[in-house]
Amino acid sequence: MAPWRIRATMDEIHVARRYAGHPTIFSVRLHHGGQFTKFPGRKYIKGKQNYVDLLDIDTFSIHDIDEMMEELGHIDSDETLLYYHFLRPFGDLDFGLFALGSDQDVHHLGTYVANHKVIDVYIEHGKTNLHTYSMSPNPSKVKIVEIKEPPACSKQLFLEWNDSPIEHESVPDLTEVENDSHLDKEPSLVDHIEFEMNVENEDDYDGSGHNNGSGNDEFDDDSESEDSDFFIDEDNLIHDVDVDMKDFHMNIDKDVEWVGGSSESNVPEDTQQGDLEVINTEVLLSGSSSDEANDGKRRKTIRAIHRAYENDAALVSEPFYIFQTFSSSKDFKTQVKLHSIRTRREIQLEKNDKNRVRFVCKGTIPNLATNEEEKCPWVIYCSKWKRDIDWMVKTYTKEHRCLQTRKVKACDYKFLSEHIVQVIETNPKIPIRALREQLQREYQMDISHMKTFRAKQQALKHVQGDYASQYRLLRDYVLEVQARNPDTTVKIDVESEANPTVETRTFRRIYVCIGALKRGFAAGRRDFLGLDGAFVKGPYPGQVLSAVALDGNNGIYPLAYAVVESETLNSWTWFLSNLGDDLGLGTNSNFTFMSDRQKGLLPAIATLFPCAEHRYCLRHIHDNMKKNWRGKVFKDLLWECATTSNVQHFHQAMEKLKKLNNDAYEWLKQIPPQSWARSHFTAFNSKIEDGRDAPIINCIEFIREYIMKKIVKVDKEIQKVVGPLTPTATTILDNIKSKAEQYVATFCGAGKYQVAGPWQDQCIVDVGQQSCTCKRWELTGIPCKHGVAAIWDMGRNDKDVGIPESFVHPCYWLSSWKEMYSFKVSPINGRSMWEKSAIPTTLLPPKHRVPIGRPKKKRTISIVEKEDFVRGNTASRAHRSVTCTKCNNVGHNARTCKGQRPIVGGGGGQSQVKGKGKGKATT
Repeated sequence: MAPWRIRATMDEIHVARRYAGHPTIFSVRLHHGGQFTKFPGRKYIKGKQNYVDLLDIDTFSIHDIDEMMEELGHIDSDETLLYYHFLRPFGDLDFGLFALGSDQDVHHLGTYVANHKVIDVYIEHGKTNLHTYSMSPNPSKVKIVEIKEPPACSKQLFLEWNDSPIEHESVPDLTEVENDSHLDKEPSLVDHIEFEMNVENEDDYDGSGHNNGSGNDEFDDDSESEDSDFFIDEDNLIHDVDVDMKDFHMNIDKDVEWVGGSSESNVPEDTQQGDLEVINTEVLLSGSSSDEANDGKRRKTIRAIHRAYENDAALVSEPFYIFQTFSSSKDFKTQVKLHSIRTRREIQLEKNDKNRVRFVCKGTIPNLATNEEEKCPWVIYCSKWKRDIDWMVKTYTKEHRCLQTRKVKACDYKFLSEHIVQVIETNPKIPIRALREQLQREYQMDISHMKTFRAKQQALKHVQGDYASQYRLLRDYVLEVQARNPDTTVKIDVESEANPTVETRTFRRIYVCIGALKRGFAAGRRDFLGLDGAFVKGPYPGQVLSAVALDGNNGIYPLAYAVVESETLNSWTWFLSNLGDDLGLGTNSNFTFMSDRQKGLLPAIATLFPCAEHRYCLRHIHDNMKKNWRGKVFKDLLWECATTSNVQHFHQAMEKLKKLNNDAYEWLKQIPPQSWARSHFTAFNSKIEDGRDAPIINCIEFIREYIMKKIVKVDKEIQKVVGPLTPTATTILDNIKSKAEQYVATFCGAGKYQVAGPWQDQCIVDVGQQSCTCKRWELTGIPCKHGVAAIWDMGRNDKDVGIPESFVHPCYWLSSWKEMYSFKVSPINGRSMWEKSAIPTTLLPPKHRVPIGRPKKKRTISIVEKEDFVRGNTASRAHRSVTCTKCNNVGHNARTCKGQRPIVGGGGGQSQVKGKGKGKATT
């Protein structure tokens, strides 16, 4: 019984550990029942795999493989033909296969067993299309004879070693070599591939184990199998893992032969003395073939040589090699440019015309002893025939002897911009200094600050698009948004053109209102809109006008936005007119608008919506007030005036302000009290600040994407909420309930209650009308503390009355909040998939209006920011005016006082009068 065993699977790591102390024991991974595909990229397909363990190389022979094949059912008679091959460890099926048909082949296999415990053996059935039996380890002549019953070798092949020429049907006649000088060197990889590519019927092999050819070598130009310029399916490329082979030689026996031959000391004497027939490439490349068959052989051999040079270059990671082809001279120049940057050598273009390109290295080799310099030998030459398309490398000297430099002309800002696109796309606001340091570490070159700045600007232009070019694509973007978001309104306004036949129009403004936002606003049931504007940065400045609403949780719900030339009466009227059409607002609509006191906005609202109520943002009123009256006392009194819910309390708060400062009272009295409001909408402008300095499409798309993400994010928060009301409404009502505990309600009939509490607070509540004389129930839509006390009293006497939550306005219901955010903004495709607009005219960017004077680099700081300015851990005194304790004048302190005339009674803002002399001022 044989000591070995056939298994279906095997743990190779366990085998390696198990055989570690036995240098002659090994296992075989047996590939059988399949066939090889064509060269190059050869594979073994349609086969099975088994493992055979406990093999000893000292007793192993070909008969053992025969017995394995018989046990696996592949040998059923003496006429069965099988061909055995083994794969060199870490080799591939193109160049790593060797014959396994004799005792010498087994000895060759044994040289790998000591360091590699699993050997791959491949079986061919019926006929072989490989050349491995002709490339045996003993390089003398081989005569292959098929026999049936060999006495001491395989049942399939018998190799008779002699000095006669090669005799085999699959080996064609080769051109004789004129001399024997090639025997003094090692067989090269090129010779290896030339031999294989000239094997007859190699291209006729269909991968099924049979030959489809007729036995001749006719070359067919239309044959796809013989065309090396095949198309590559990029979507189905196989991406294999990278294997680190740097330390591979440490685990290899020095006496092991590599593909193409071994060291000269290991070549047998028969090789050094015999005559080895090889291909004469000069005859093949000369083109002096007499018939079509020889011409086909010559062309196939040329392609094989090209592949050999390419494989040689790949093995040593060379960027160029002889016969390398490029689709154009531009591609070739780009590769040379990359090589110049990677190697940090100054490579210069020496010749450049329609058919020839030549690069040389301008580096020098200094001689410190003689102070002389020697030129670098590196050179590359690429050319093409006039009727050809591809460019081919004809001359290449790959050796660089010059010193590396830190200044390479090819490393310009255009090259850097192409390689920092991903960095800029991830972090557009990366500082120039940080980007410069990163590039210098990566390329090990001196890169200037200005070059880095230009590279970043070029990369930003590539990521965001050019400011001017995006106006030409604006209509395509609009079609994409409207196609993906039904019922979306987008209007583009252009400058009037005197000549209607002109094919261009100048952009003026654009308005956007997405259909999902219209439906969401209607579901929110809150007739409240906030209007505001913000500056647009960039080479074409303007204003972003926005209209936002409030949801049931007092969150901002964006509704519509526009990019206009400036905040004027005309632009606000155009924006509000479009907004009214989308929301169905008329002249008699009872809406509430909130905004700042912008002059163009006030008459626009009064003209379009005369019945609507207009409220001013309290923050803007406070900012204007702080210019003359500062301090927490004025702020608290202003807040008390604005938060009162009835006229009596308002007048009481105003009287307090009058007693404190009559001038402040008179200034605040000029603002209509019915226009005050507590809320403001500057939060939305701060969210879109990053998009306001982008080109027009990026700016609009930034707002759309912000709204799209915001709706999804709020919807996720809604799913976590339980209860009848929104979280904000629930919190407000809970606070009201705690205060209502101190109030007593007395029923007066007809659904009315008299509710009294501490501090002589007594009001009349009408539960049926949901009103209270304190006016808070009508203003907020949430029952006030008086109303809650009345509702509780009704509950104690009437079982049918609901809980206080049922008296809250529907806009605060959780169901309304969910419905409002159930309408999602749909995503859009990328620019390459946008539909082209059918409008014949082309949009041009707006005319750049340069304002008078030098443009400001810093924005105007508000009074609030000046007072809240913090430096380090202390409050800064920057932007604050000081008062002199000597003269009571503003603008200097006592230490720097120049003797100005003191102002009796103090007070800032009066004119300063300088004294005539130095020293203390006199009265």
